[in-house]
Amino acid sequence: MNEVSNLSNGFAPVLPSPLDMSKLESLTVDKQIFYLFSWLSDLHHYLQTLDNDGATMHQMFVKTELGKLIPCSSPILTRPIRNLAGRCYIDIFLKGDRKTLFDVINDLLDALNAGKADKNIDSKFYLVHVIGDVFATAGDSIMSMAAHAVLSLMRVLKYSSNNAGYRAAIFYAISQVFSLSGSFVDENLARDMWKQARHGISDKSMIVRSASLDCLREIVKSCSYFDNTSDLDNLKSIVTKAFDSTHASVRKSAAVCWASSLSVASVITTSVVEIPAKKQKRPVHANIDEEGAGTPPPPQPFKRVVQHVTYTFADVLKVLAGAYTKPGVSARVRAGVVETYTEFFFICGTVEIESQYLVIIKNFLDDLLSDQHITNNRFKKLLSQRHVQFLLNEIIGQQLLGENGRLNAVKIIVHEFLKNYPVVLKDQYEPSKYALTGAVSSLKFLVESLGSAIVSMHNVVRDALLPILQHPNYTVQIATSSCIRALILQVPSQLVVIATAIMNSLNREIAVLKSRRTSPDVAGRCTGYASSLAIVIGITNMRPQYASLDLTSRVFSLATSILKASANVDVLVSTTQIQVAWTLISGLMSLGPNFVKLHLSQLLLLWKAALPKPLSKDSVMDKNSLEYSFLLHVRECALSSVLAFLQFNSKLLTSDVSKRLFVMLQNTTAFLNLVLAKDVVEDPNMRLSQSLHLVDYEMMVRSRVFQCYIMLIDMHHGEGLQADIITSAVSIFADPENYTSPLSTTIAASAGNYESVWEVADNYAYGVCSKVSEFNTVTYQFEKSSLDDEGERSWLSTDSYTSRIEQMLHEPVIGSMEHDYIYLLQQTESRSGVVPWQHYPKAAATAVVDYAIELFILLLPLQTDKIQQSVLEQVASFISSSSLQRDPGRKAAVTANVAVAIAGTLKLVSTVKHNPRVHLNDEFVLSVIMEMLRIVVYTNDHYLKVIGADAVGRLCVIGGTQFTNAQVKYVVDEIVKNRDPGARAGLTLALGSIHQHVGGMAAGFHLKTITSILLSLSNDPHPMVHFWALRALSIVTDSAGLTFTSHASTTINMLSKLYLSDTHNEECASVVSSNLEAEYSTAWVIAHCIDAVIGALGPDLQESPKNRDIITLLIREISNESYPFAVVEAIRCYQHAILFAPQYFDTAGFCLKLVKYINSPVKDLSDAAINGYYQLAKTDMNAVFAYTGRGLESYFWLAFDMTPWHEGLRGIILSWLSQTGVTESQLWVGRCQAILVKTIARRRKQRGKPIANLDRNSGEPDLVDEEVAGFASVEFGPGGPTGDTQAKAEGSEPLKWQTRVFALQCMIEMLQMNKSVPGNLVPKIGDIIRSAFSASTSSVLEMRLVGVRLLDDILQIFGKIPDPEFEESALLEQFQAQIASALTPAFSVDSSPELASEAINVCADFIGSGIVKDVSRMGRILKLLVGALESCPAEGDEITMGDLKNLSANAQIMVKLAMLSAWAELQVESNDHKFLLDVTSPHVKQLAPLWLTALKEFAQLRFEPEAGTGSISTMLSGPLETAYSVGSKDGILQYYEQSWLKIVEAIATLIDQEPELVIASLDERRGTTIRGDADETTDEPTAFFFVLFGICFEALVKAPGGDMMASKSDMPAILNALKKIMRPSVCGISIYQEAVFAETIDLFDRTILTEGYDCQAPLIEILETMCVNHPSAKRKFETDIHGNEIVDDGLNQMFELLRGVILVLTQLYPAIADSPANPEPITADVVTITKQAMNALKTMMESFPFSVRLDLYASYLHVFSCLLDTPACQAAVVPALLPNLKAILKNVVSSCNETDAETFGQILQEIRSFFALLISKLEQMGLARHAEGIALRRNCLLCIVVVIASCETILSASDPLIEDCCSVIVDSFNTPEVATVASQCAQSLLITSSRSSFTQMLGRQLLPQLVSLVTKDVYLSDSGEEMSKLVCDILVAFIKSLDGDRVAPAMAVCIPVILFSVKEEDIDSSQQRKQLLALAEVDRLSFKSVVSKLSIQQRLQLERLLRQGAPARTQRDDDLSLTPSIQLKTSFAF
Repeated sequence: MNEVSNLSNGFAPVLPSPLDMSKLESLTVDKQIFYLFSWLSDLHHYLQTLDNDGATMHQMFVKTELGKLIPCSSPILTRPIRNLAGRCYIDIFLKGDRKTLFDVINDLLDALNAGKADKNIDSKFYLVHVIGDVFATAGDSIMSMAAHAVLSLMRVLKYSSNNAGYRAAIFYAISQVFSLSGSFVDENLARDMWKQARHGISDKSMIVRSASLDCLREIVKSCSYFDNTSDLDNLKSIVTKAFDSTHASVRKSAAVCWASSLSVASVITTSVVEIPAKKQKRPVHANIDEEGAGTPPPPQPFKRVVQHVTYTFADVLKVLAGAYTKPGVSARVRAGVVETYTEFFFICGTVEIESQYLVIIKNFLDDLLSDQHITNNRFKKLLSQRHVQFLLNEIIGQQLLGENGRLNAVKIIVHEFLKNYPVVLKDQYEPSKYALTGAVSSLKFLVESLGSAIVSMHNVVRDALLPILQHPNYTVQIATSSCIRALILQVPSQLVVIATAIMNSLNREIAVLKSRRTSPDVAGRCTGYASSLAIVIGITNMRPQYASLDLTSRVFSLATSILKASANVDVLVSTTQIQVAWTLISGLMSLGPNFVKLHLSQLLLLWKAALPKPLSKDSVMDKNSLEYSFLLHVRECALSSVLAFLQFNSKLLTSDVSKRLFVMLQNTTAFLNLVLAKDVVEDPNMRLSQSLHLVDYEMMVRSRVFQCYIMLIDMHHGEGLQADIITSAVSIFADPENYTSPLSTTIAASAGNYESVWEVADNYAYGVCSKVSEFNTVTYQFEKSSLDDEGERSWLSTDSYTSRIEQMLHEPVIGSMEHDYIYLLQQTESRSGVVPWQHYPKAAATAVVDYAIELFILLLPLQTDKIQQSVLEQVASFISSSSLQRDPGRKAAVTANVAVAIAGTLKLVSTVKHNPRVHLNDEFVLSVIMEMLRIVVYTNDHYLKVIGADAVGRLCVIGGTQFTNAQVKYVVDEIVKNRDPGARAGLTLALGSIHQHVGGMAAGFHLKTITSILLSLSNDPHPMVHFWALRALSIVTDSAGLTFTSHASTTINMLSKLYLSDTHNEECASVVSSNLEAEYSTAWVIAHCIDAVIGALGPDLQESPKNRDIITLLIREISNESYPFAVVEAIRCYQHAILFAPQYFDTAGFCLKLVKYINSPVKDLSDAAINGYYQLAKTDMNAVFAYTGRGLESYFWLAFDMTPWHEGLRGIILSWLSQTGVTESQLWVGRCQAILVKTIARRRKQRGKPIANLDRNSGEPDLVDEEVAGFASVEFGPGGPTGDTQAKAEGSEPLKWQTRVFALQCMIEMLQMNKSVPGNLVPKIGDIIRSAFSASTSSVLEMRLVGVRLLDDILQIFGKIPDPEFEESALLEQFQAQIASALTPAFSVDSSPELASEAINVCADFIGSGIVKDVSRMGRILKLLVGALESCPAEGDEITMGDLKNLSANAQIMVKLAMLSAWAELQVESNDHKFLLDVTSPHVKQLAPLWLTALKEFAQLRFEPEAGTGSISTMLSGPLETAYSVGSKDGILQYYEQSWLKIVEAIATLIDQEPELVIASLDERRGTTIRGDADETTDEPTAFFFVLFGICFEALVKAPGGDMMASKSDMPAILNALKKIMRPSVCGISIYQEAVFAETIDLFDRTILTEGYDCQAPLIEILETMCVNHPSAKRKFETDIHGNEIVDDGLNQMFELLRGVILVLTQLYPAIADSPANPEPITADVVTITKQAMNALKTMMESFPFSVRLDLYASYLHVFSCLLDTPACQAAVVPALLPNLKAILKNVVSSCNETDAETFGQILQEIRSFFALLISKLEQMGLARHAEGIALRRNCLLCIVVVIASCETILSASDPLIEDCCSVIVDSFNTPEVATVASQCAQSLLITSSRSSFTQMLGRQLLPQLVSLVTKDVYLSDSGEEMSKLVCDILVAFIKSLDGDRVAPAMAVCIPVILFSVKEEDIDSSQQRKQLLALAEVDRLSFKSVVSKLSIQQRLQLERLLRQGAPARTQRDDDLSLTPSIQLKTSFAF
């Protein structure tokens, strides 16, 4: 595979030539480094491809060449050189036989020990690094050298204090020595190293600290000297100290170190052990024999009792919990402990975690969350909850627990925690409120991750959750409500059950509350039940089929009754009642407009009462704090419901409603100002709630006011807002004095302990907003974010488990769901697998700041310039206030708030273009904003620096060119003048942002300047400067695009120089620089710049070999970096490079490199690998497998099993399927079936982290990861030693149900791809059905649903295929039993309405497919369908289907419609498949009324009027049930919309089959069956006609777009159904009512103009039927008393109908309407439509009165003439219309009998005009030889014959047109292409010449002219037929038509002509002989008479001609004639 891959790619690596040191020394320093880097990179690339033998062969070469670098002093061997050299050693010793290993390590150690330890640091740096790599790879083979190596490294460590990178490298090297050979290091040396490492942890350099911790970790793991209490406690204190570091890398190393030591201690037992004796110290320069090196003589051990430490699993967790809860520890320490937990759990593995889950969760809930040192601080409590949920959910639940493990975890949580509350026994364990909160939150995650798999335990979970709602703690209540919500979303059948239970409990508690036997617990329980019920109701719209209308009505009634009762009780009871009532109303708001509009008027009154205008006396009267708290509480509760109304009912927000709401909000604002002005002193004994102060109520109300304003403005209803609102908002987030910090924060700040506003741990942080999440800015309100959308993620933001923990450290304000229950009403579901912490609502103190900023952003651009100036000056004065200088925390908070507010405003103005009111154009305004942004850019806060720089760029876009030029000049000047690194960093970012946002030519003007500045700053040694300069450079490169090409070479050279430099990485000498580099990696940003350069070059990359080579080297090396996010950028570089220049980059190597990252714990890295594969998969997935081997498939499926929501993985598999689904269809069946049954081995405890690799040579996985091993063992070795048996024995488990569902979906997709060629899958049909059966009988509903859908596809695709072995049977007939069995569980107790509906549909498909045509053999499947029909109840009863009972009203409708739709489909198909009549006929009487009732219900729902002032009152005035059924419109309408068309088609079909039955059902108002003709017209329509007609009409109106009822493809079916519905017996004459008719005709006209032929055909029939059956058409023969025809107004409608048909023709042929447009291309459909339209015209014209009909005839002739004038119509259209023309002309002739002389003259004139037109066209086209002209002449000739044949009785014999007609006919003989048609026409005219005087005269004139043609020697065709012979045929035919005396004269003319036509040179005269014989047969006597009168010469010619045809008589013939024979008298010819 390796050779194939390399050759196919053209990238077979070549061994580089030996390193030329002389050439190296001759180069400059920069070129020396690059030359060496390039040589080593090529060597490493080559060594990577070698197998074991190849590595052995090249060991000496590598040893020799790399040995040349040991004494090398120039160039300095920088970090990339060191890394490459180390990897080269790794490559040869990892695969080879290690023969040269001792020589290599001796050389390296000798060089390291040579000379003084403090000299040649650069060379020793290289040696230290390489020694570490060698020991890390092959240390187990040189254990005897370990002590020597440690001593040597410790020696140089003493002299490394001046170089941080060197010092760190030494510690890393020592840790690598200990990793494989630490057991051979004696105790004294190990303890010396332990001390050195302990000192290293106190180093100022962060990388030294990390390296020291790694060293400690390896010492503890490899040596048994430190597993005692003293050393482990010492290690604990060391690690705890390291945790408090400011750098995440140190915390990470400390966590790994501690987790490793704890894992070691947890498996060691206390015992008497043998301690090895001290080994003899080996001399440094001793020669070691290679053969004996691996087995040195063992030292003599001695026994010593050592007190080891033994930790159980619980002990380990208690140690960690003790460190976490220790008083006084910082948040950083807690974060480090959480990372330790994470590492420890990963080390333990899945098996141990599952077995110890109870211990784990008890530790978290009891030891962590419930510890008093945590619970006494709000911030600590919230942070700890987040930490615990992170560990339980994202680490254990997501990564370590399988499906069975999660189910077991649910059982543990329920039985060990939830069911212990409330306590029922005396000594029973009762979980604390904090433990309950954590347990319920964990249970919620497990329920969400299990999905439908939780259905097996839903009763247990439900019964455990409901009692917890009575807990008095509000946090517990909200957490429980959230868990209940998650449970209902996964098991929606519990919606009504749980809601009813909560409702009953609430009623019970309300009754207790009213009895005045109240207590705080009762109030708390009421609040909890109300919140939970509101949240449960909020799910209704998400699961409408499970909703209960009765329940919602009872909830609303309860809420209003409680509100009314609240006025008559004391304040404390009223407080609870008001909160309960408004909470319930808030939940009801989520039901949407269809419910809320029924109560809107009542709600407006309730809101008005709760939010009154403050009276003047209120400003005078003094109230106590309790009264003000109560009034604020009432307003907050009412505003919560207003906010919910605005969120879910925007359709109801009319201008009137918005004005009322504005008044209420203004009243509330006035009341808030009044309370603030009073400056009320709060009395601790006069409080509504012990946890809320008056200021809290004030902030909660103000938050709600701001939220409502934001919603109103966002919905474009902000016109009535006053400017003082924005002033109030500014004072909230920017006023330096408007904040109150907690006491602890104030003390810390005053003591000088303030570091950053983002690390203030008090959940307030001086009033900073929560919009900044590290480098990400949370999405603003106007950007419409969802729960799964985290906003625009910054490139600087990373995603891994470590980064998520670290991110919590920089969130000073932590959200929680109890802060705002409205959050749980949102109609979204999170499927990302990660808890959306950042979306959780914040506390009121922070929320009011956030909403004030949002309101500022929305309002400022809408103000006038003056107001904008005033507001921004106020903001500028706040941010520059002198009081902020004394309060750095508040200054940072105000700066952050202002930065976010301005950035959001600028983003809104620059992105919103459609609103002219949004502006920010005033120069003064722009200047003020820029001054504030400069303050932000100059700050040392990197998060704000990024926000400010981006805002500067957006401001330049708004300011224009001149403004931009000035800002660029200012920034450049400042960069030159200002030497402060922080300022320079911000200014460089501003430059990049300006170029990015301005773009185009304006930015191109500054490109050179900006690029030169950034390139210069990138070389700055200060890490902060060059990092942000490189970041800005990447931004500029991206935005410049192709214009950056001229700078590409310079940039690439500079990037390579920086990467190879030792000043731009964390291993530099300076401690400060090293620490900054560790935080912001330069390699990371260099890779990002390379990616930008590749994008700028694009395809030009192929033309730049030098740049391409440098890029290849850089990304190849960066992809091997230890920093994962640098690797991410390198992968992206590879992706883009392969995209633009695939032939120059190693695709195979890229594919192999990605394998190990697919399942990386670093999410960004795994995503990058998956995206890389996805890019390649879109092109050719098989090529990817050719590079990597088929083992890659296992990694894809395993990764998908871990993250089934990942769209990238889904896309890879689907792309693979789309490419190979047809060619490898049978293989795909096997793959999908394998996924359904495969199992994976659970991970067990490991000491190291597994890294999955792929062996490039074998193409199969290197099974290091146990999960991949377990999966691949089943995949690649079934039945072998690593097959299923072993996997199961090791505790394996199947893949998650989500993965199996996706495999089934892939199978469904594959079947659809093979729909046209299903024969490929016939051999696999058994496996496919087996998979469908397995899924359909699963315990998971989603799998059942997909399985049933798979069955449906099987029936549709294979239903018509015969069995290959028995052609007379269907293929699926043998699987009937399996299919029936698979459908049975769909009707079981644990089924769902969706599943039952799908199963019913499958039953119908099976019956309709014709697999079994005998009804008696359809068996259980037909019984299921019939049973479903019979279970359809009478009105008021519940529907039951099998064991599926107790369905909600909406679910019953869903199932009922599915059943009716299934029967309707069978009814429609019965037209084509007659065997289905036996199925449907017995049930038609039952079905027809049900169908009609369903359509009636659909019409009531679909056409219910929208909200308005009148509709609400009208709705409420009707029955309550009807009102609420309309209120559930959105829930059930979708089911009707899916079924109505099939039902309508079924009724239309039934009208044809059983019209009397259907009409009787339709006409239920009459109550009698119509007898007689079903097409008989009645005056009144049937009762249901307008229901059917209205539904079809509405569907046709809405079909093209908008709120569609049907798609465009459904329109023909709708029109065909409408055609049958509009039969006279059904529609009566009501369709002709003026309003109905006008709308109908308008619709038909629009349909004709916009739709295709498939819609026009039924429309023509409808128009024809309507016209023929029009009431006025029946009166066409009626006359008045004067004998005149009665003409009424109905004729106008008939004309409209006729015009509709003509409109069809004008669409096809614009010439009919005198339009210059080109006609449609003539196709078969066009011909058919034209013919149908002309036939319809013929029929419709006969329906008009005679006086009108004559004009219509003329119109018809005009239309026909236009078609004749259309060249495209000549070939097919006109010939097809000739029968129609003949019929019309006959009608015209028959009408002449009814006319007077004047009318007759008009008719005659019209016909003559048409006749003359035809003649003139023939004359005009006489010389035409083109195809259209020839066809036109033929058609005109045929039309002439039709006209003469039809109108000969009314045409005059003296008509001068006769002569013209004869002339054009005879002239046509001169054109060979027309002559045949002309001869046929002439023959036809002559034959019929005796029928009238006109034809006689025509024949008389035509005959002589035909005879004259004989004299012309003209060849008519390629066959050589002469004119004379053709004319003779005409004459013969003419004579045959004669009789009597007319024959002889005609023969007298004809015979001489025939004789004349015979030429002497003619060889064959058979045609003339046949003609003469034919004449003789006509009349022998006349023939003899004429022959006798011929001349002698003519008679001789005649005799000779006749004799030529006689056969020659031979002698044999004469003999035979004498032989007697039998003569048969009867002819047996057939």
